[in-house]
Amino acid sequence: DLVGRHLLDYVENEIRSDCSDLFMRSFNQDAPVQFPQIKLTTDPDKTRYVKVTTGRLPWEGTTVIQILLEDITELKLKADELENLTFNDVLTGTYNRRYFIEQAEQLVAHALMENTSFSLLIFDVDWFKKVNDTFGHLAGDEALKSIVEVWNQNTRHLDEKKRDADGKLARIGGEEFAIFLPDIDLETAKIVAERVRSSIEDHTIQFEGLDFNITASFGLTDLRPSDKKLDDLIRRADIALYRAKEMGRNRVEAE
Repeated sequence: DLVGRHLLDYVENEIRSDCSDLFMRSFNQDAPVQFPQIKLTTDPDKTRYVKVTTGRLPWEGTTVIQILLEDITELKLKADELENLTFNDVLTGTYNRRYFIEQAEQLVAHALMENTSFSLLIFDVDWFKKVNDTFGHLAGDEALKSIVEVWNQNTRHLDEKKRDADGKLARIGGEEFAIFLPDIDLETAKIVAERVRSSIEDHTIQFEGLDFNITASFGLTDLRPSDKKLDDLIRRADIALYRAKEMGRNRVEAE
């Protein structure tokens, strides 16, 4: 597919300028130039990942660039699969507790250093055992999956490419979920929590001819100057969550 064409014809627009600069560097230095991993799309149904090395060579009195392409597609797919198993919840497809803790700890440390806002929501499905007992465990699984669908409809950035700047949803226990919200203060976090809570309540779950609804109770808190680590926020969010349950469930409480 590449014969007679330029490599840059198949490079995504976002990195084409950087790759072009690397090519120009190849003409001006003796040492080989290593490119980052590049995604090549030769047609809509054919995507390959390649490692690229370029080097300057003399050729009949002129300078040419030799390009070495190493197909690393299989390695890339295996690495992605391993990362998915490491950081994603198998049932719902969202992030798991390990990913959540690692990412949130880094963000808390950064927020403390930069004196920026950070909020944490913890919530779980109300009366989840009753859902399983009434409709069956497979229906209960579908209910948990619906949480992810609701969150994807309520993120600040619906464009998936921009979601790294948004909060992250993780399943951190059986029917317990958490959301961290970088650069969000407590009052704004309350608005986000209430929006997600009401959307969960309004969302009808359909499974094998069954239609049913669930609700969730939310506890939330924000980062304070006296906090030292993520555990401080988790403790307060848990207190708020238990209070939400004691006050009737299907509500948002802050601590």
